[in-house]
Amino acid sequence: MTGSIGILNVGCGDTKLVFDKGNPADCIRAARIVKDMLRRGYALMVEVEEKGKKIYRRVLEFKEDKFEYIIADFDPIVAQDADRRETHEQEQAQAEAPPAARAAETEAAPSKSRRRTKAISATRAKGVAIARTAGG
Repeated sequence: MTGSIGILNVGCGDTKLVFDKGNPADCIRAARIVKDMLRRGYALMVEVEEKGKKIYRRVLEFKEDKFEYIIADFDPIVAQDADRRETHEQEQAQAEAPPAARAAETEAAPSKSRRRTKAISATRAKGVAIARTAGG
């Protein structure tokens, strides 16, 4: 199976990129285009199978050297509960801290990202890209 991405709503109509392992030059060209699209704010979605159903997940990053999409690997309900719990714990810790410590924390508090990711091979995945300017 060859991976592909359908790029919707471009000036000349829809376009398709193909990641064919047999043609390294096309893979490199497609990888550069995907990297550029992500930088420009395109919504890039790839098809994955979860619990026996095919769904689309948004691509967060693209590894050009390995031809891999990086997607968030999480259960949205579990992640939302964890975010709420973390926010509540942070609010409690801030309320219990002395005022000087609270000010120092807010100035230099690094954002905690517990996001798990998953790599999907571009040479096997089917995807869709939508420009930021795509209207409905």
